[in-house]
Amino acid sequence: MTTPGDRHSVTGAMFFLASVFALIPMMATDAAAVNMDVIPSVRLEEGWNSNVFNSSTNEVSSFGTRLTPALALSFTSPDNVTLQISGNYEMIRYYDTEAKEADSNTWFFRIDSTGAWALTPTLSMLPSVYYLNTTNSSRRTNLVPSGDPVLPPVTITNYGNTDTEDFGGAVNFSYLATPNLTIGVSGNYSEQRFSAITDNTAGSGLTNSTTIGGNASVSYLFSPRTSLGILVAGNHQTYENAPDSDTLSGGILFGYQFSEAFRLDGVFGMSYIRQSEAPGIPEQRTSSPSGIFNISYTRETFTARAFGSYVYSGGSGYGEATRQKTTGLVFTDQFTREWSGNLSGTYQVSQSVFSSESIDLVTIYGTAGLSYKPWEWASLDLTGNLNRQTSDGQFGSNLNIYWATLGITIGKPYKIY
Repeated sequence: MTTPGDRHSVTGAMFFLASVFALIPMMATDAAAVNMDVIPSVRLEEGWNSNVFNSSTNEVSSFGTRLTPALALSFTSPDNVTLQISGNYEMIRYYDTEAKEADSNTWFFRIDSTGAWALTPTLSMLPSVYYLNTTNSSRRTNLVPSGDPVLPPVTITNYGNTDTEDFGGAVNFSYLATPNLTIGVSGNYSEQRFSAITDNTAGSGLTNSTTIGGNASVSYLFSPRTSLGILVAGNHQTYENAPDSDTLSGGILFGYQFSEAFRLDGVFGMSYIRQSEAPGIPEQRTSSPSGIFNISYTRETFTARAFGSYVYSGGSGYGEATRQKTTGLVFTDQFTREWSGNLSGTYQVSQSVFSSESIDLVTIYGTAGLSYKPWEWASLDLTGNLNRQTSDGQFGSNLNIYWATLGITIGKPYKIY
């Protein structure tokens, strides 16, 4: 993964971000009315994995145990917006002797919010951050926040039996210039690192990379239901031992509230990408239509969300930009006081922009769960997942992974103020 110095700097950055975002509720317009809870928990799962090595050639199945202690800080504003800072450590241990080398460890850190935090009556901010360090690439596919409306679209590719480290963060600032005119500014940064690469699935070609960028927008509320505006964005991608690339995009920003429960937001326009000149490689450039959309529906205890994007991405993992198409669905429902369920799926296509044979990956990830909470401090659940991937390019390969778990989570929020 990273060198010790790099890991130290990333860890320091995570503690810094956690400290900064923990101060957001204190800077809110009505900070005295903000509620804070501390939520310690531990989760134990027993399950079966059809392909513990994430391999296309050496599929080994095994039963195993997953243990996940976690801690979260939750802040709730007077207008019921929740900012959560959470972290957990996950340990998986398999029972079969031939699966022992697939035992894995995962660290996951997350900052997210259910809405924008009002810093002043006219200025608000919406953050989203994740950090993932894992020796199990299928857990990466499961945990990266695909479809997050704040973060740029993320790559869900399974890199095989490879240690991966991912960091991504974005923050959106909105300024209400007039009751109907909003000015937005955002910044984003992401990083991918790899180590312990094998030939099981990923093969050669995995490359460390970073992406930094931002956007600016102006939107106008034409009616209580309709808003329109413009957005311009730019990103710079840096690859280890490969040419850098730059992406510029612009488009029409729109939002429409069909009803109290149903809303559509998105941006559609054009994107331009340029790959820098390198020894033996001429400068290359091209352009394409681009867009992102989010549809949400909330009614009583049921929520549904659909998301999609068609963008240039610097996070392929293989040292070059890709044209990335992603669609996904998320459903959750609280059937009764004790019973709840969830169903979600993501479909993603990643193809090389400047090389026709390097990257041509299709990744599908899905999960379904049923949860029963007989006590305030504990819940039981049954969860199933699938991860299928096909490759018609030089990098990556076909793989199929299915796993099912029965788990118990013990935890309880403790009110601090």
